[in-house]
Amino acid sequence: MNTALASLLVFVSPAPAAATVALAYDVPGGCPTQEEFVAAVAARGAAFDGAGRADRTMVVAVRQQDDGFAGGFQVRDGQSTTDKREVHGASCGEVVDALAVVTAIALHPAEPPPSPPSMAKAHPSKVSEAAPPEPRLRASTRFFSPRSESVEVGAGTLRFDLQRSVTAYAGGTMGMIPSVFMPRYDLSVDTAHFITTPAGAQRIAGPVLQARLSGLGPGTYRSSDSTTYFGGISFGIGVCQSPIYDTRGWVVLLCGEIAGGHVNLWTKGADGKEIQSKNIGFGALNLGAEVRYNFASVFQVGAKVGGGLTYGELTAERADGSRIFGSSVGLSWSAYALLGAGVHF
Repeated sequence: MNTALASLLVFVSPAPAAATVALAYDVPGGCPTQEEFVAAVAARGAAFDGAGRADRTMVVAVRQQDDGFAGGFQVRDGQSTTDKREVHGASCGEVVDALAVVTAIALHPAEPPPSPPSMAKAHPSKVSEAAPPEPRLRASTRFFSPRSESVEVGAGTLRFDLQRSVTAYAGGTMGMIPSVFMPRYDLSVDTAHFITTPAGAQRIAGPVLQARLSGLGPGTYRSSDSTTYFGGISFGIGVCQSPIYDTRGWVVLLCGEIAGGHVNLWTKGADGKEIQSKNIGFGALNLGAEVRYNFASVFQVGAKVGGGLTYGELTAERADGSRIFGSSVGLSWSAYALLGAGVHF
């Protein structure tokens, strides 16, 4: 532990005897309170004097990680802030005990106090110059985010992460061609921009953006005197809100999308002769919901449903010009449901 403490204090200027020193203490619930931390520092022969305007502030922060707890220590004055150094431990109490020793040494470096027995449980070998990236990102978007916003953060590193997901879906859609279930195959890509503060708080900047490419069909529409075969492609760009986005758990997306595409139609008569062939473009406005579960560091499974309004002359006609199917105004409602799997990184 002495080597770990020495590496911490290389970057911490000792507080002069006449200087006043204050404490900024930030830990998760269930950790020792600030009063308990101050008492632990006092038990090692040191004390804070933050009455009035302090010359220096010792910043002590602890955050929870998947493998335990990480504690950070910095000294801040009016002109500068020392580099952040960290100690990792299996429990919050162990990390707070380690930081109490470091703080006491920084307050009175000429008389280093002995480490208590509990310090042997900490992990000095994990002291690092910078906080390691969090393996897990958890946050949500806001439906009515302001155009501009100021957020107070403590001293340290502000981290930005781009979370991407690529998912292949298969299912079907109803409504584009009346009374016909049309197979649909999607390749969907979305991105979320995460921000992590020095204290470990996380949020998503802006909405989640999504793009997709879909294959439609093949499908068949049969009437008493004709058969129409169809297939096509569709593409869309969407903006999504996420009530929950957890890269090691559930992801829920509520999306609005503008889309387009085209469908090829081939119509044959009862005798098997082709009577019509055409390529029809269409546009669509869709709303959908998507649920995914990230069950590993890379892989995910998901499902999505939705529907919307489609505009286009999706019609087929007989040789005499009479209509086999299609909307007279070119508008139709459609709905879809799909299951899929993919990766996130």
